Amino acid sequence: DHSTVLLSPCVEGTGGKGVSPEYKITLDEKDYPVEVKMLDEGGVLVVTVGEHSYTMKPTTNDDGSLIVNDLATDYQVKLVKRIGANATLDINGKEVDVTWERLRKAETATKTTNASSNGPKISGGIYPPMPGKITEVRVKVGDKVKIGKTVCILEAMKMFNELKTNVAGAVKEVNVEVGSMVSTSDLLVLIE
Repeated sequence: DHSTVLLSPCVEGTGGKGVSPEYKITLDEKDYPVEVKMLDEGGVLVVTVGEHSYTMKPTTNDDGSLIVNDLATDYQVKLVKRIGANATLDINGKEVDVTWERLRKAETATKTTNASSNGPKISGGIYPPMPGKITEVRVKVGDKVKIGKTVCILEAMKMFNELKTNVAGAVKEVNVEVGSMVSTSDLLVLIE
């Protein structure tokens, strides 16, 4: 059922980790490549499975479950259990086992996931001061940068913010692209 594949990233995004741009979701021993983009700051997601795109709007209930609307159907979704990449979802009263994997560098995923909006940040990491959309990326891996160099532009609340380095060094990672929706815990650029 494609609804399980579509709903998995929505559940992932509610754990405080944020939604990754790409996943590999395994259901009934079949792998599905899934791409997720935040459509707006209201939490509307565009979830693409293969060549098909769906608009999804997850809303959290008081009991921690979700109602996810795909503009045609409301799904009642609850994460029953999760061990690593394996999870059991309750979708409209039916339990389904699914595996999902974020497709980005494991080191970066760990760094980004472990950082909270007020928690520890990685030295040399560039994080957004507020949620928003990346409108410009001015560096690439391997570039040498000086303190104060603008590495990307963040649009938030109809304002454009230059995100600058506070260290000099070489760009080791660039984890965003133009159009990426980011939160304060996302490691955008790493300089060493």
